[in-house]
Amino acid sequence: MARRTGRSRPEPRWAEPPPGLFPAGIHDLLRLLAVLAIAAAVAAACSVLNRRPAPFCDSDDPYSAAYDSCEPCPENGRCVDGELRCVEGFKRRGRVCVEDGLLTHTANKISELLQHRICDEHARVLCGQPGKILFQQHDISSMADELLSKDAARLSDDRIRVVKERVLQSAHGFLETTSTYDKVQAFKCPELAAELHRPLSCQARQWISSNIVFVITSCVLHCSVFCGAFTRDGHCQREPSKYMSRYVRSLKIMP
Repeated sequence: MARRTGRSRPEPRWAEPPPGLFPAGIHDLLRLLAVLAIAAAVAAACSVLNRRPAPFCDSDDPYSAAYDSCEPCPENGRCVDGELRCVEGFKRRGRVCVEDGLLTHTANKISELLQHRICDEHARVLCGQPGKILFQQHDISSMADELLSKDAARLSDDRIRVVKERVLQSAHGFLETTSTYDKVQAFKCPELAAELHRPLSCQARQWISSNIVFVITSCVLHCSVFCGAFTRDGHCQREPSKYMSRYVRSLKIMP
């Protein structure tokens, strides 16, 4: 008896996915999206942290700033071989150069002291005392060195040089420029500033001197009023000492 042969059933090309591979519900889908978002954030952070910043363009190459492969050198900085170095008076903060606060504070303080000293000398002359009005460049430089020697313990020599340059620039901007009798450039305190530096005793004395007529007239008028208030029938003219002593006693009684 012949053996009966039949066609075998073809096996499927794709196997069925195992159960649980795909999210079965909305909660599983949300968990999957959260995991994907965290993975993407971690990948982006690693890419940013591992990315090396572009080097700075050399300051000596005027055409390097046009390149896309380097970053322009920031203001108050000098860039060589891609590295940034800030000029004196500035310090690096990140990828920029910011002003050194200590140098600025010291320069402003020394400038103020220098201006006060020059204007005080001018004010002494206005008050009839020995002083000096005109100062040459070496005079101002010597005074700046003297003031810096008293307040530069925390500064290096290079930083002291920067502070002195700023002090001299500030002095030249504040002082008036003139010349001596032999045509040498000199500097002086402005007249208004010098007058404000006069002591109160000097200002009072000069005011009385310039208004002497007004002062004498006021004294005469006050004496006339005083005599009219304390005398009768012209007794003030015949016995002035008597009523003057009475007036002095009355001043002592007043609080």
